[in-house]
Amino acid sequence: MSVKKRKPTDATPTTPVQAPPVPTVKLPELPPNMVPVVDEAARVAAQTSVSGRRAVSRGTMFMAFYLWLLSGVLILSWIAQRTQFFPGDMSITARLQKNRQRWLHDFFFSVSEIGFPKIAVPVTISVAGIFWALRFRLEAIFILVTAGSSTLLNALVKRAIKRPRPTKELVSVVRVINEPSFPSGHVMHYTNFYGLLIYLLATNWRSGRLRNVLIFICTLLIACIGPSRVYLGAHWPSDVMAGYMYGGLWFAGIMAIYLRVKAWLHPAHGKPPEVAKPLQQPGDEHDEHEEE
Repeated sequence: MSVKKRKPTDATPTTPVQAPPVPTVKLPELPPNMVPVVDEAARVAAQTSVSGRRAVSRGTMFMAFYLWLLSGVLILSWIAQRTQFFPGDMSITARLQKNRQRWLHDFFFSVSEIGFPKIAVPVTISVAGIFWALRFRLEAIFILVTAGSSTLLNALVKRAIKRPRPTKELVSVVRVINEPSFPSGHVMHYTNFYGLLIYLLATNWRSGRLRNVLIFICTLLIACIGPSRVYLGAHWPSDVMAGYMYGGLWFAGIMAIYLRVKAWLHPAHGKPPEVAKPLQQPGDEHDEHEEE
């Protein structure tokens, strides 16, 4: 009995699996009279900015130096929880407050005032909106994330340490604030918000007059907010030091995440993923043409 061999048959053609559609992002429409202004601003931003890949490279060098400066914050917090004064708190405060010139008081008061929520919140949202309109959308998102998360971190640390603020019996106090003192919330906010602006301006734009002036203003605010809080009697110098350290440490962590996301959006080789197209920034189109 012979067994018939079955002839091989052609494989049944299969329908190729289609990739899921890329989600689209619908941006809000601008009023007609604002379109020329935004277009011109975007054109200038595109001419003066660098590509995302170059921004990642420059930003990595910035981060390496920044991380080197941050150490000892946990030790400082441990000491603050167990002592009322750090060495130099009283003497430094007395020396700063000894100079009662009107112009110095007004300057420090102005520097400090823009850090309270009634001004800081609108400024943060406005700056994020400007970056979004200039097509730096990832940067706009991180401006909001950085400012909001640093404020939350400050509130949590203050509740954990519970260090009292300077009192009128010890120093001159301009405004009584009924919340813990360590670390300084103003200093943490300025370090993160204005530090982020310095970072973004330095890594995403070429050197120019406007860019350099903005970097100088942000640097001045960060440098002056610490002495201003001590001068106004809102914090001890050790609170201010901790604000810089906590703010810098948090800033470094946020920027590490930012660089990872930006590196994914702007890979060193090949084209960025399609889903990242809405987050492309000015200068990326030129980079893609160079590769082709």
